[in-house]
Amino acid sequence: MSSIVKKITPFIDRTLLLKALDAVGCKYTLQGNEILTDRNDYRGLQKFVFCDGKYQFLHDSDADLRSWVNINAKEYKTVGDFLKTVETQYNRILREQLEEEERIRIEAERKAFVEKQRQAIIENAKKQGYSVREERVKEKIKLVLVRTTY
Repeated sequence: MSSIVKKITPFIDRTLLLKALDAVGCKYTLQGNEILTDRNDYRGLQKFVFCDGKYQFLHDSDADLRSWVNINAKEYKTVGDFLKTVETQYNRILREQLEEEERIRIEAERKAFVEKQRQAIIENAKKQGYSVREERVKEKIKLVLVRTTY
């Protein structure tokens, strides 16, 4: 028997899914396009299978209703609860990754802007007859313009 457990986030990134499984404390093994979890049901190990561009969780829906190996464990979670927990961790990790990428992008844009401004100031100063000396004070650039007159 099969069931449908609705979740909002499709698990499309294998690395993020593995990190999410680590975060919830679920042990797993990789086998081709499958991620075998340490959760059991009547079919054997519950697993994530890559299909149609995303990982789908395959399990026996009756396992939550019957007594089984997992149910005896203190930290047993139903399939729905398990997937909600994995989804929460997946989204958290994805958010952190996107925030880090955004920080890196903004820092790169800032550095490019500073370099562009620096070049424009130096070019303009040389046109006006100044010699430019650059000093770095901590993280800041200090441009000293010098013109010798007699």
